[in-house]
Amino acid sequence: MDSADEARRRALGRPSAPPQSGPKAEEIAEPRAFGERSHGAAAAPEDLLLTCRRAVENAEASPGPDLFRLHLDRLVAEAFDPGDRAKLTDIQNLADEGLFLADEGRADAAASRFLAANRIVETGGMGSDARTLAEALLWAREAGSEACAGRFEWGVEMLETAIDSDLLCEHAGLEIMLIHRVRIAGERMRIERRRGRLGDALLLGAGLLHYLERPTEPPGAGLGPAWRIGWRDHRGVIEPALVSEAHRQIAEQQVNFLGELEARGATEAVLQLRRFVPVQPSQAQRWTLFQVTRLEGDDERLNEAARAVMAPGPHPSAPLWRSVAAGMLAGSTR
Repeated sequence: MDSADEARRRALGRPSAPPQSGPKAEEIAEPRAFGERSHGAAAAPEDLLLTCRRAVENAEASPGPDLFRLHLDRLVAEAFDPGDRAKLTDIQNLADEGLFLADEGRADAAASRFLAANRIVETGGMGSDARTLAEALLWAREAGSEACAGRFEWGVEMLETAIDSDLLCEHAGLEIMLIHRVRIAGERMRIERRRGRLGDALLLGAGLLHYLERPTEPPGAGLGPAWRIGWRDHRGVIEPALVSEAHRQIAEQQVNFLGELEARGATEAVLQLRRFVPVQPSQAQRWTLFQVTRLEGDDERLNEAARAVMAPGPHPSAPLWRSVAAGMLAGSTR
């Protein structure tokens, strides 16, 4: 590792991250042989297909402003003095630019932005609470930049450090940082995808979606303590609109990542989806069951599985719901 990385590790005060290994799969029942579809399966009922058509045709409005950023900016304005507020804004803007540049493959330009942001944190004379918040926001972004460069373990380590700072912020009364931890977990999903672990990404995504709807069941199964601790019942603490936005963002990734995994083959996709075994029902649980049923070719149960997702409507968010509708419509035209 070069001297810059060594210096950054010392600044974070964290040891090198050990090699990560994916969580073990749950015991899985022997699935139906792929390519052997059930006989005598009924066509999808017209009322179900009509619901699916309406779901696909009535496209969701484009996402508006970033609700998390708007709410956080308001809370920062109330909690910190003008000097700390200005530094926090500069740090966030530099971090956003850095991640954008890293995504564009402009590593040197990205590094300069993160260096400038870290310099403000280190020498800006910020209050302790403002500095903790700045570290959480900055390191979460910088972790994404590290992943773009293929330094996956270092990226995960930086995310875990950002989680530590988030928890300190929450304990200090900035409860909205729980949503930031969900976003950090979404970045962990993207890192797992980049290094080819789509099954691990989907398991984490399913757990996050389930937690946002069923907050007594925390996510992070199979991951280290940083990903499993501190999840609490957010009802009555976090505004429902923020929870719904976070659910939508993770759900969009979940749908896309399943498509990528399915391209490798239905068998692998089913085995990975079956690792998600929640206690309570949720949209994520019903969506996962539908996808397993579809991929196994179990036409006898497919309509029932689809109706279970479609009937409650697009709550907590629409991406999973709409993906089932699209899947049913595609199947009806074959």
